[in-house]
Amino acid sequence: MGRWWNADRMGSFGLACKTSLAAGSVVALLLVAACGDKEEQAAGGQSNSTETAAPAAAIDAAKAPIIQKAIDDYLLLAEGPEATRILRHGAVKVTPGTDAFDVSIEGVTLGTADDTKLDIGTVSYKLTPKGDDAYIASDLRHANVITAKDKNNAAVGSLAVTTKSFTGEWSSSLETFLSFDWQATDLSAKDDKPEGGNVAAKTLNVTLSSTDKGGGLFDQNGKLQLTGFSALDNTGGTLNIGELNFTGIMSAVKLKEYVAKTREMQTLMAEIAEAAAKAQANAEGQQGDATAAPTEASGMSPEQATKFGTLIKGVSGLLGGVKYDITVNDAGFKEKDGSEPFRLGQGGLTMAFDGLDKEKAVVNLGISHDKLSINDPELTADPLFTKLLPASGKLDLNLSEVPSKELWQLIGDNFPNLVAADAAHSDAAAGIMFIAMQQLLQKAPMKLTVAPSGLNSEVLQLDATGNFDVKPDATLGLVGALDVGLHGLDEALNLVKEAAQSSPNAAQIMGGLSMIQSMAKRETGGDGKPVDKLKLEVDAAGDAKVNGMSLSGM
Repeated sequence: MGRWWNADRMGSFGLACKTSLAAGSVVALLLVAACGDKEEQAAGGQSNSTETAAPAAAIDAAKAPIIQKAIDDYLLLAEGPEATRILRHGAVKVTPGTDAFDVSIEGVTLGTADDTKLDIGTVSYKLTPKGDDAYIASDLRHANVITAKDKNNAAVGSLAVTTKSFTGEWSSSLETFLSFDWQATDLSAKDDKPEGGNVAAKTLNVTLSSTDKGGGLFDQNGKLQLTGFSALDNTGGTLNIGELNFTGIMSAVKLKEYVAKTREMQTLMAEIAEAAAKAQANAEGQQGDATAAPTEASGMSPEQATKFGTLIKGVSGLLGGVKYDITVNDAGFKEKDGSEPFRLGQGGLTMAFDGLDKEKAVVNLGISHDKLSINDPELTADPLFTKLLPASGKLDLNLSEVPSKELWQLIGDNFPNLVAADAAHSDAAAGIMFIAMQQLLQKAPMKLTVAPSGLNSEVLQLDATGNFDVKPDATLGLVGALDVGLHGLDEALNLVKEAAQSSPNAAQIMGGLSMIQSMAKRETGGDGKPVDKLKLEVDAAGDAKVNGMSLSGM
């Protein structure tokens, strides 16, 4: 299975992902700042649409060149400096129709000139006014087969993607999408190289929805779903994923201010990238000239660094929370001969930040898996492996009392010094910031909670909960206790004792389980079966105890 994850395989996978999303993501960029932005307002453009107006009256032909310039300007901003540009476009054309603007962007490519690039070609869609503030994007059109070309402009692969439906609602006053829905099918990426791999997926769905909470606050929910994914290895093996889901939620967002900060950050990043490219070019030009003055290679001026730090501080208070949730269903790898060394029924990863607009925030990290099976002959030759493999499990960690507002401030204030060109200066700044962060956490220690978590194998089950104070001055950084319960310890020991007759690994495992049994306090669980309890305590000096017995010297 490991053969898949080499540079060639990852290159094919990256080609597939970038290309399959290219049409939709490019169109999203095209629409940003396209309608009702400051440039249009300055030109005096207004929508003629009202709730009772006929569709034909909604189009003001004079707006076409304004929209066209706005799209072109924003694309240039999003693409960044010429030297580092990945996304490129040619001519932008906006033509007024009866009840909608026809938009086309020609010559769209994704990739660098000295590497493989995707020749997307022309992307087009309709832009229909909705009321006085919104536009509806629809009727997305692009090539169903997109060619990948090398630096010599020779075809080296392709990606096929069929758009089934596309629509999005753009708010002119907020300058962002309020909704977005792109449904694509029959995705496949092919690498023409002999060692290349092929990637395919049945469907790709990308959606965004917004809920107006009043007072300028919005909740936004973005989802990406990929089904029927398969990646073919050049040896004939295949990585399969039945369904991949990614969800991103932003809650209590001051949407207009957040978008403005994002644009400001994007503009600054483009300036920094352009300065860095120029600095690199100057440095290369000075090679061999002993009299040339040294050139700063970082590309970020002190003024830009200060502005960046201010933007970091400005993010504080603009949103209440962020949550990312990734799930994988029915994943596995099949060799060419049909054997399946790995299968996972479900895997999940959750990361959430809540209370980012308050003095104190909460951070949650969750990891889970279910129906895990590993059938590698080298591992399954030992019968203990299958019996003790944790086929399911979860870990749920919560960090509370995080001084959110003060951390934003601390990072923003110190950022200019952290990126200083002088290494000694930046190292000293990092040390000062670390001390300041320690003082902040000592003044208001965070709390780490291990919510009900555990691992389950065929014969042994573990559950755990715990509470800790995060203290930088503590030896291990934590002070608190973890409560662990073991179910099936007797059965596991009997199994290991039997296997120890012929397995060196079993003898080692038996020693560990026997030590745990000697420390544990046995109780009767709710199901009437024995449960071995262990309380692991850690103090400020770093001394760890299990049920009151110190582990020092063991």
